[in-house]
Amino acid sequence: MALVRLTDKDLAQRVARGDGEAFNLLVGRWEQKLFGYCLRLTGDREDAFDICQDTFVKAFEQISQLQDYDKFSHWLFKIARNFCISLYREKKSFPRHEPDAGEDDAEGLETLLSSGLQVRIDSAQRFEPAELRLIVERALDHLSFEQRETVVLKIFEGLKFTEIAAIANCPVSTVKSRLYLGLSELKKFLSGNERGAS
Repeated sequence: MALVRLTDKDLAQRVARGDGEAFNLLVGRWEQKLFGYCLRLTGDREDAFDICQDTFVKAFEQISQLQDYDKFSHWLFKIARNFCISLYREKKSFPRHEPDAGEDDAEGLETLLSSGLQVRIDSAQRFEPAELRLIVERALDHLSFEQRETVVLKIFEGLKFTEIAAIANCPVSTVKSRLYLGLSELKKFLSGNERGAS
């Protein structure tokens, strides 16, 4: 069977037996999502790149210690999370997100605020549109680390509450609380920055 058709669980088991090609496939599957997660948490491309590299190195070295190969992705994000926390403590905070050159979200922000920011903490409602994602991404540095991480994993990565709880090593109720508080803070920040609107 071709390796590319194998599940993460099967590939992780092969890596634990020393299959380097299987690990390369896992890296290919997860590097973009992991980089996005680290970038949104750190706000710095170089830091995010370094954390991704360190995460994959540690995952390769310690994969034989993984108890449940079905949980490979959660375990990978946990490793990255620990590196992000170490960096956060070292710097005491993360730098502000720097938008790419040429990006302008003033119109998107006006549209968002005029329509109101509707937030629901249930799986039936998806958190879109694209303008909101861009604006939220730039406002993340106003949240605590835990709130920022929860918003990133739920909104940008689309993880379930149970998956986020596994990564953050906390109860689902705590995840929901962090998401609610984080989104409330974002709403206050975004409203306060648009001509003092509430």
